[in-house]
Amino acid sequence: MKRNIILIGTMGSGKSHLGRNLAEAKGWQFVDTDRLLERRYNLPIADIYEKLGEKMFRHAEREILKKVCMYHESVISVGGNFPLDVRTVRYLQRYAYIIGIRAAEYRIVKRVNRRIGKRPTMDYSDVAGFVETMMQRWKPVYKKCDCVIDTTYGRTENLIEIIHGILARDGVTFKKRRPYTGVKQHEKNSNTDERR
Repeated sequence: MKRNIILIGTMGSGKSHLGRNLAEAKGWQFVDTDRLLERRYNLPIADIYEKLGEKMFRHAEREILKKVCMYHESVISVGGNFPLDVRTVRYLQRYAYIIGIRAAEYRIVKRVNRRIGKRPTMDYSDVAGFVETMMQRWKPVYKKCDCVIDTTYGRTENLIEIIHGILARDGVTFKKRRPYTGVKQHEKNSNTDERR
């Protein structure tokens, strides 16, 4: 039994767009780790990277991941600035079903060029070369995912159907969120004690 669905993949692969729509289709919450980092530091992601440097940025990202993987019924999109190491993917798989999101190089180049300056590690003087290198670095990570979806040509609605089909085929079940009752557990226990 899993808690969440986590989408990982290169920048520009379409994680955020697909993730939002998948969460809406399932009636779950959508979480974007880059947006959480921006809220924590009150800075755009590119400025956080510049301020912290790569090592501390990755540490901050890992801390966010540890927190969000304990959520329930969430679709979580993980920033694609760096490939996750295999150890991190294995840790996340304890709690979540991991879907790798990928797209053809030309599609990623086109998507990245739409948002010049927004991606902290991108070399905008050679986007095509950077994307090619980035995709090579992501290859071993995709092999560790529970499944991989290609967003190059697929319509969002069709991709969501494919994901639901894969989850059903693999017999994946998700732990449900407990409904909020407004009473904290320790208050509930103390009330029970008083009645005894």
